Amino acid sequence: MTLLNSDALLDILSKKGLITGKQRQFITLEKGKQRQKLLRKSGAEQKFDKSFPDLVDIIVSFKLDAGGKKGLTLDEDTIIRAVSKACNIPFKKLDPLNLDMDTVTKTIPKNFAINHLLLPFNFQNGILEIATYHPDNKTVLTDIEQANQVTVKPYLSPKSDIKKILSEFFGFQRSISAAEDQFAGPGVGGSVDIGNLEQFVKISSAREISSSDQHIKSAVNHLFNYALDQNASDIHIEPKRNNCMIRFRIDGVLNTIYNLPKAVHAAIVARIKFLARLDIAEKRRPQDGRIKLSLSGGKEAEVRVSTVPVAFGEKVVMRILDPDVIFQDLDQLGFSKRDRIVYDSFIASPHGIVLVTGPTGSGKSTTLYSTLEKIATPETNIVTIEDPVEMVHEAFNQISVQPLIDVTFSTILRNILRQDPDVIMIGEIRDLDTASHAVQAAMTGHLVFSTLHTNDAVSSIMRLRDLGLEPFLISSTLLGSLAQRLLRTVCTHCVESFDIEGRELIKLGFPVAEKETYSLKRGKGCRICRGTGYKGRCGIFEIFSLSEQMKKMISAGSNSEELRQLAIREGMTTLREDAWEKVKAGITTYEEAMRVTAE
Repeated sequence: MTLLNSDALLDILSKKGLITGKQRQFITLEKGKQRQKLLRKSGAEQKFDKSFPDLVDIIVSFKLDAGGKKGLTLDEDTIIRAVSKACNIPFKKLDPLNLDMDTVTKTIPKNFAINHLLLPFNFQNGILEIATYHPDNKTVLTDIEQANQVTVKPYLSPKSDIKKILSEFFGFQRSISAAEDQFAGPGVGGSVDIGNLEQFVKISSAREISSSDQHIKSAVNHLFNYALDQNASDIHIEPKRNNCMIRFRIDGVLNTIYNLPKAVHAAIVARIKFLARLDIAEKRRPQDGRIKLSLSGGKEAEVRVSTVPVAFGEKVVMRILDPDVIFQDLDQLGFSKRDRIVYDSFIASPHGIVLVTGPTGSGKSTTLYSTLEKIATPETNIVTIEDPVEMVHEAFNQISVQPLIDVTFSTILRNILRQDPDVIMIGEIRDLDTASHAVQAAMTGHLVFSTLHTNDAVSSIMRLRDLGLEPFLISSTLLGSLAQRLLRTVCTHCVESFDIEGRELIKLGFPVAEKETYSLKRGKGCRICRGTGYKGRCGIFEIFSLSEQMKKMISAGSNSEELRQLAIREGMTTLREDAWEKVKAGITTYEEAMRVTAE
């Protein structure tokens, strides 16, 4: 197999302007030093000085500025892209979310794929597409064509990507296959157990599944690592009639990751329940638990586990709570200048109630935790009442609701004032009892934060009325309310500008001038954002404070629309308007703003 030699590689990088003359001399000198070390160590002539892969490793290890320009690092991706253009072989950035496990692991033998750094990623119409690290791999690719009776189309990819994916996919596949063999026991007459609602009686069954089996341990560990690598917020493990579906929620959107054999579903669920200290034998009732993960670099993450019985077995959803996401600087959440001033006035108040509203997954917990962390000092006693405690933090005194032993929001609030709190955070106001105790705490000189499930900020007042709270109590204790949503942000790696007419935006409900043309941003889709055009999320907010006029209208029993119009006249920015400001600033797209703020 002929490899691109080091001189040819350096010529390519020089012609592309990726290395300067001085950098080339430095690389050549270092290559000679490395070669001498290998010769002394092995005592035999090496092919090291002519090999393409090893020279790339050397260049990347130096972390050189591309073309001598600061901020443009000469990384492996950049080098392989340059080589792909020079050799007229298309470049492929591998996204593990878009790869089929069977194609990767069952097309080419494992040892052969690893030894030659080959990763098959697509097979269609007799054409097998393979990512390789070597620019000239014709002999090996010809062998694959003959062995599989296919036409091979090669692509160039970074070595680190190929090695990582091969290791993860083959390792996971090995664990799943071994577990399937271990737990798939044939029933009498081919009958199988397919779930809670359709269960065939089996005279003889597979041995009892244990949560301590090594193959299942490896598979579950892989799922956790994979989810954290992809910045997933949730892991869904869903039993189907003939398979087990694994899905990750990334940037608010669910992505199907794996379709596993049904035989391993119960074992995976048992392992997760064991880690979360749940009752493995109980499969008829929903259960909740939590797992603490230790990450590389000494970091930790909390995993909240929920299991429910569904048609074909137990469904598990795990919410991943990363401290770097939950605890953020308030400046990073996405507040406008006006909204930040209003919100700062809330958290600086000595007493009163602040409500954060929005649907599940709108970022309420992040806003509250980030707020509490900002105001936490050695002189402040912060007490939280949560169901359950989402993220353990030493600066707070956190209490978990336990309804089975009558430890509820309202019962805890009856006694919480004896704990000498300065700030109280209530996970959610669900009933009149909880609302009344929150009002009592605010009236006795405490700052109270809580959440409500309403569509907008002003509706929180109507919700408190519906619970049975007297209007005069609302107006005398409520500082203000905040509604929020999360928008996916434009990927900064593939962002592009485009023009759109104002009349088109008016049809969608945006507050713009009809005759103007607006220059907006969107993502074209790249390897970093997995072709979506979005990477990460930011908040949009709707905040109002209770002015004297607002208090009078609440006490007089004004309806929601009257209060909303007053809040807008007093300067409140609606969710749609805040979303439009993010669109104008190039942070998100108008399609995303429409999706999230649609009424």
